Amino acid sequence: MKFGQDNKYKVIVHNTTYLSVLEILKMVMPFVALPYLISTVGADKYGLVVFAQAIISYFIIFINFGLDVSAVKNVSINRSDNEMLSEVVSSVLIIKAFLFILSFLALGVLLLCVKQFRDNYVLFLLSFLSCLSEILFPVWFYQGVEKMKYITLIRFTSIFFYTVTVFIFIKNESDYLLIPLLQSLGWLLSGVISFFMLIRVEKMSLFVPTIESIRRYFKESVPFFVSRVSVVINASMAKTICGIFFSMHEVAVFDLAQKIAMTALVPLQMLNQALFPHIAKTLDRKFVNKCFRLILLATGCIIVIVYILAPFAVFVLSDGKLPESVDILHVFSLFIFSGGITSFTGSPVLVSFGYSKPFNRSVVLSTFVLIVIYMVLYFTNSFSIINFALALGFAEFVIAIYRLYYCNRYKLIMLYGRV
Repeated sequence: MKFGQDNKYKVIVHNTTYLSVLEILKMVMPFVALPYLISTVGADKYGLVVFAQAIISYFIIFINFGLDVSAVKNVSINRSDNEMLSEVVSSVLIIKAFLFILSFLALGVLLLCVKQFRDNYVLFLLSFLSCLSEILFPVWFYQGVEKMKYITLIRFTSIFFYTVTVFIFIKNESDYLLIPLLQSLGWLLSGVISFFMLIRVEKMSLFVPTIESIRRYFKESVPFFVSRVSVVINASMAKTICGIFFSMHEVAVFDLAQKIAMTALVPLQMLNQALFPHIAKTLDRKFVNKCFRLILLATGCIIVIVYILAPFAVFVLSDGKLPESVDILHVFSLFIFSGGITSFTGSPVLVSFGYSKPFNRSVVLSTFVLIVIYMVLYFTNSFSIINFALALGFAEFVIAIYRLYYCNRYKLIMLYGRV
């Protein structure tokens, strides 16, 4: 596949590059500070911060409410109609603002009623600040119009801000509350800048749309919200359970291995995000199949690299304090393999061709499988972070098999023969 020789691929290559740089920076820059954080505030306090972030991730997905998928498609389709784009943007912002208020009220109830939350209320409030950036930072808009250059630069500024300030302000264990504060301030900085650009550079006009318009965009996002909730449950449930049943040290151990595994998938995820608008516009099945073979090859290479470098990566990133993460990371190989497939067969393929139902059902099914596995582990006294990693890998594998079945059934991806 010769991207450089065909103009229709140039935008994809550019946006893939920008998205990859953005996501790699989001994952790698915090890794720069990670050894320092673990050695300075300790694994237990760091684990407590991770636990709070896992809880806040549920609110973040509620605020996004699947709009990060449905809005991309609406923006991509209406990119040449400024009036329609303004309607999409205004509707999405109003929906997100309303969901933010509901989320804050729900957090308040948790802080009042649950002792573990009440004892660490400042930590949870500071972590919740990052939810504001989910309203202000319109990645979905720039992804839809395929302009990721500016967003990449803005995100780099916020990530650089967080990384530098960590070394400046965090000096001992009692400074652990500064971790979510600095992180939230960084995301808010990028949110304010990108929102300003949306209005001044992209010339979007904000107004109060009709109730019918808001209801329509909200309704379109519901199926994707269900799948996104399942994704967050799959990703955060293990850390949530660790925080409830185990020590915060185990939370830190699991989180490090999971972070490395997720970082390994970033290049594939960014390629898929960049491919999404193009496939949605062209519906080119031959192109889809060529990309699928590329994804499989790249995924295999990534697994080999991660498995070999696991001991070194864990030692460096944890300052030698979380050696247990090596075994967890090895187990995550199944998750990485399946994740490469699920990321491509999801939004870029099934959603682009109008098959959103199997896309959403696959994730819900995997969450159901994961919950069943956790229940079995609980009743058989088999709770362990190794088993949690195995469960996650198996759940992701269920998604991969389910989506591949429908991709093959609808002749989107041919597992044998030719398109």
